[in-house]
Amino acid sequence: MAPNASSSSSSPSSPSPSSYTSQDPPPRSELWWDRLPSLKIVRPPKGPFSPKVDERCFTYCSQSVTGRIHGHDPWCRSLCVRKVFMHEVTRILSRHTTQTVHKQPGKLPRREITETIETAPVHHPLPPEGQRYAGWMQALLGHSNDANDHSPRTDEHAKAELKYWKAGWYLWWSKSRWAAQERMDLMRRSLGSQTEWQQMKERRNEEWERGASYDEHRLNEDVHQLGDPGNQPPFPDVSHESILLPLPDGFPLGEQLRNVLAPSWKVLGLVRESVTSGAQMELAQRIYEKALTDEPIKLLRVACSMIWENMGFGEDDNSDSTDTRKKP
Repeated sequence: MAPNASSSSSSPSSPSPSSYTSQDPPPRSELWWDRLPSLKIVRPPKGPFSPKVDERCFTYCSQSVTGRIHGHDPWCRSLCVRKVFMHEVTRILSRHTTQTVHKQPGKLPRREITETIETAPVHHPLPPEGQRYAGWMQALLGHSNDANDHSPRTDEHAKAELKYWKAGWYLWWSKSRWAAQERMDLMRRSLGSQTEWQQMKERRNEEWERGASYDEHRLNEDVHQLGDPGNQPPFPDVSHESILLPLPDGFPLGEQLRNVLAPSWKVLGLVRESVTSGAQMELAQRIYEKALTDEPIKLLRVACSMIWENMGFGEDDNSDSTDTRKKP
């Protein structure tokens, strides 16, 4: 009786083709055309789920023998290009969909769906390296008033000039390896999370300035392993070694490239017109007809005879040499 009981208990657990739950779709038998190769049209998602690349970074570091022995930081240069999309600096308040039916006599009605999205800006402040420079000329020429001021600005005038992220392109450059490491970590954070990280660093540094208590035993172990860091805050400010610049919409390099490539586009347009008009085909046909005649052979003979004469083996040279031989 035991084998029968085991078989009866295992039979309800095995799935049958006719039984399925209400949450799962009903089973479908495989048809012969399901095995044929097919094409799939995949539309990538937009907004925060888009697979587009929004930042690319290039970092180069080098170290010398004496720098390694004395524990100096490596020589590093980092460059990042960041694209801030609209969904990162806006918040959707409402979404309305309107459907309009256009009727025309003798034609089927045409439906037009219009979607209206109401948004509000979200203010994410730029990091300290983005707050320091007000424009291109001040950044490139180094004429900013606070270029040498590395302390955070907390007065009311500085708060009124606080700059925020906007949709567009940004260029980030740094010569600090600590800033490069932090930049790599920030690539996994959104703008809101980056703001929270900056606020946390400022809060920890303020606690350190007020003399907040820390785990001395753990701090002594870190000092013994890594060397004496000196009297430094938990998060030293390295923003003075970095630059964050917003790139203008009408980038001047693009206009220069258009001017340089304008003749090429014009030539390509002329070639396209000649191909579409049949002039290229007519030229190829005339060349083929000429190749079948004796004119190319005649032209080749004339060219070879001229080359032969220019090399000094012409008939005149032969006649002159024979005349000189006859003279006593």
